[in-house]
Amino acid sequence: MRRLGLFVLLACVLLLVSCSPAPASDPEVEALIQVDLILPTGPVETLQSVPFEARVTQGEEPVADAQEVSFEFRLVGQDEHDLIDTNHAENGSYRIDKTFEAEGTYEVTAHVTARGMHVMPKKEIVVGNPGKK
Repeated sequence: MRRLGLFVLLACVLLLVSCSPAPASDPEVEALIQVDLILPTGPVETLQSVPFEARVTQGEEPVADAQEVSFEFRLVGQDEHDLIDTNHAENGSYRIDKTFEAEGTYEVTAHVTARGMHVMPKKEIVVGNPGKK
């Protein structure tokens, strides 16, 4: 008799668990923000103004309400860096123009904070001909 009671109790618990609805998922939480860091194409010379862009999206939607978007420029091998803040231009794009005073290889990092997330994509760019002296 005791086994029968335990079996009925276990069957009831399994029935309740299998009939309960699945937890609702929030699609905005699931989609991470993506940042496409776009650097100038072609050679970059010193004392030349060049454009930089960060395209911010979440899923297929452009993000126009980022709390922070800035570009960090650091000459490879050095600790000093420039940090330039920017605002939304259009369609999830955040842009700046930058002029480099010295030749070399630079790390460019976009710092993006939007919708509770922080993303920092990094790329390198060569300015001038740092290998030739």
